[in-house]
Amino acid sequence: MLSNCWEIRKCGREKGGVNEHILGVCPAYPDNGHSCWIVAGTFCLGEIQGTFAQKETTCLTCEVYKLYSTPFGSQRGQFKKNHPQEFESCVNYPRKYKK
Repeated sequence: MLSNCWEIRKCGREKGGVNEHILGVCPAYPDNGHSCWIVAGTFCLGEIQGTFAQKETTCLTCEVYKLYSTPFGSQRGQFKKNHPQEFESCVNYPRKYKK
């Protein structure tokens, strides 16, 4: 089973997490735990982030992105196999904004 971003980063913003009452439930929870970089408002480096364009530098160095990113993530095959709809959302994300 692939770990979700909140399990890897230990941000505590998942439902019932230690930071839920302070920061709210992360917008990546529960459907984008392997593709948090396409979701605005995630909690990284101790602060709430913006869109991917705004947080791209942070994402490119993040262990979650390095595991699951669709172009080169080390676990992208498992991600595609186990979470095909979420994977497809990542593949289509850049195309959605180029139109």
